[in-house]
Amino acid sequence: MSQALTLTHDNFAIDDEHYQLVVDNLTELHDSVWHTMASNTRKAYQSDFNQYLLFCRERQLPALASDWKITKVACQAFFDWMMQSPLSHHSIKRKLASIRFFLGVSELPDPWKHSKLFTRYINGSLKAKPSAQKQAKPLQLHEARLANHVLDVDTLLGLRDAVLINLALDTLFRASNLLAIEVQHIDWQAKTIFAPRSKTDQAGDGHYGYMSDETAMLLKKWLADAGIEEGFIFRKLSPKQTVQPEPMKYQALLRRYEAVGIALNTEGKFTCHSTRTGGVLTLLSADVPMAEIVLSGNWKSEAMAIRYAKQYRAGTVGMAKVR
Repeated sequence: MSQALTLTHDNFAIDDEHYQLVVDNLTELHDSVWHTMASNTRKAYQSDFNQYLLFCRERQLPALASDWKITKVACQAFFDWMMQSPLSHHSIKRKLASIRFFLGVSELPDPWKHSKLFTRYINGSLKAKPSAQKQAKPLQLHEARLANHVLDVDTLLGLRDAVLINLALDTLFRASNLLAIEVQHIDWQAKTIFAPRSKTDQAGDGHYGYMSDETAMLLKKWLADAGIEEGFIFRKLSPKQTVQPEPMKYQALLRRYEAVGIALNTEGKFTCHSTRTGGVLTLLSADVPMAEIVLSGNWKSEAMAIRYAKQYRAGTVGMAKVR
């Protein structure tokens, strides 16, 4: 964790009574709690809060203060600025939640808790921002099978791309799950991959994803050609396609999804979520019950899977059945 709060900076208005408490709490966060939080959560909190600090610094506003009314001025100014930006409804809510996280850790007064009018202002204004999130371009089964023929699987780069999208489609794993797969997580006989932890599984119970024979064949070829016998299965490749000991990172994974889209000559870019949305559509088109889809995707409820399925549903229900 980088030093998120520089208390000596001009854009803090913390009195002596609160100063040591804030320092102690942030130190405890750094030393005892930070490493227990999900990596993506840490990154979001840190990035969002640093953006807020920079905004306040540029406008000479106290970002955090012992007086909630002072903090309210800064938070409202930041909120108004975000509302004028292209940021989505959900992005704005997340950034505000990050600010409140650090306020809570610091045990400084939270303007949301002290002012119902401020809370109503935030919630009422947010209605002007559509809450519907842009859905990732789906990558469905027929496109994955086409990619298996289009990609040069005799090269390590092409082979790794093929394994990535096929395994992601089979398991419906999130990007973080894919990048964390190790050889020990593969059960060839049961045709499953174990994900030790996920976004919705902070307790670390883990869940399993299915692996088809087609995908297993590609994965076995990748492990053999790449000389991987243990550890992470998705490794970095050098410019000369030499397998590195380090695992791939998220940005590298995103670039490979985009490269697959280019190879398939598709309109729009695939993202790391494309196989997850595409997997849902593939299962729906095969009349797989929603309960099984939810289980496959390790969702807590049907809500997210239904959102992914909205476009498909529109073409199969209502007037679609009679015209």
